[in-house]
Amino acid sequence: MLPVAPDDINGEYLIKTFLHRIDEIANRDEVKASDLKAALETYLKLEDREKSNTVEASLPPFEPSLFGHQKKFVHSKTRFTALIGGVRSGKTYAGAVKGIEKALFLPTIGSAVAPTAAMARDVLVPQYAELLGERVAKWLSSNMEMTLRNGSKILFRSADNPDRLMGLTLDWFHLDEAAQLPKRVWETLVNRTISTGGPGFLTTTPRGRNWVFDLVRDWEHDSDAKIIIAKTSDNPQISSADIARARRQLDPKYFRQQYEASFESSGLAVYDDFSPETHVLDSRWEIHPDWPVYIALDLGWTHPTAILWAQLSPDGQWIFTDELVQSHLRLNKVAGAILGEPVDIGGETFRARVPYSRIERVICGMEGRQSRQEAGGESAVRILANAGVTRVGVYSGSIVDGIHAVRSKLLSADGVVNLKISPVCRRLIDDFQGYNYRSDTDGSAIGELPDKDGVHDHTMDALRYLIDFVTPLAETRWQIG
Repeated sequence: MLPVAPDDINGEYLIKTFLHRIDEIANRDEVKASDLKAALETYLKLEDREKSNTVEASLPPFEPSLFGHQKKFVHSKTRFTALIGGVRSGKTYAGAVKGIEKALFLPTIGSAVAPTAAMARDVLVPQYAELLGERVAKWLSSNMEMTLRNGSKILFRSADNPDRLMGLTLDWFHLDEAAQLPKRVWETLVNRTISTGGPGFLTTTPRGRNWVFDLVRDWEHDSDAKIIIAKTSDNPQISSADIARARRQLDPKYFRQQYEASFESSGLAVYDDFSPETHVLDSRWEIHPDWPVYIALDLGWTHPTAILWAQLSPDGQWIFTDELVQSHLRLNKVAGAILGEPVDIGGETFRARVPYSRIERVICGMEGRQSRQEAGGESAVRILANAGVTRVGVYSGSIVDGIHAVRSKLLSADGVVNLKISPVCRRLIDDFQGYNYRSDTDGSAIGELPDKDGVHDHTMDALRYLIDFVTPLAETRWQIG
């Protein structure tokens, strides 16, 4: 492989060095065409670099501000480099700086890749454009391609359209939020640089022990790869108060992953911090007269409908007091149970301890808006409203967001438990312990979504609807129905 001179060596010296190298190759007894071609291509790029220097001379030097781990990442000379960082640790910024330095040194073709087209458009393109400023000669939004004044091209791509990654020949690539992507995207990009021997680098926050975790472990023994780990606190621009707030709000594993760049093993249990000894009360909960009461509702038919009653204390602790989990439960019986009326359930009478007048809100999932065959095509929310259940909120957040909201209540990163369960909620307790991620043939978890086994998921769905609706970790993500 041809040597790469330091950036501070002038172009004339580089050109002479490469011409001498071409002479050496040409005078061998056995000349490899590939070596000669690589040398000639580099020579032509160096000539282009000298021509572009007259253009660049009118611009200030590219000297972006970097701190600590960013400098180590950007200045690494290994072929492969990874910056594994917590949220807001400056990962994407550092990745863009590294890519731009490759693009400015020689006329090259590089690619910056994000998990989705929206992330490429809204995150990567603005970051690169802001750093480059007047060095951008042309921007083609239809092709997501940026041409620099020295002739380099930066192709912005996304993994949700992987076909656009095929057929490229790249001098370098930057893979942002790599842990959100399948491994084949990384492998495809590495293949795109085989002929050029160009560098590849990734910036990401961990996302469990997936392929990025395996890759980082492999790189520990690779002299041509470097790993930099950065916590959110390593960014001097982030206040300690922000980090302390996150520590109070998030569950320990999620905090370590998101703020300390830790590769956390989730195993198969979705709520592995749940413990009956910690979270189940010794005796049945007595309804507090001054605390609000909520109802969580997951509607089913063949699979059971789950109704949970819960109180929220003034200091933010959830106490789940009662439950009703039953298959083939018609909406008139669901309404009756919520209203506090006596309802026949399989030959036994169920009656809620709390009348509807005490209920602050009923929270259900998006299935509440769907038409019901047994209700003549009307939605469950409409049928419940006609029966007198009018204070219904429809949760529209994501499963992952809801899970993190529940985890934060089970155990925050600073060790606070904000979720308790009355021992009469036997189904809820069992489901906490049986709610797992889907597993591969080797027993490892697949993805971030729990297994919809039709047994444990209904109370768990109702639970996350309520907690993430009323006490979300982030911005409000709900609608009133």
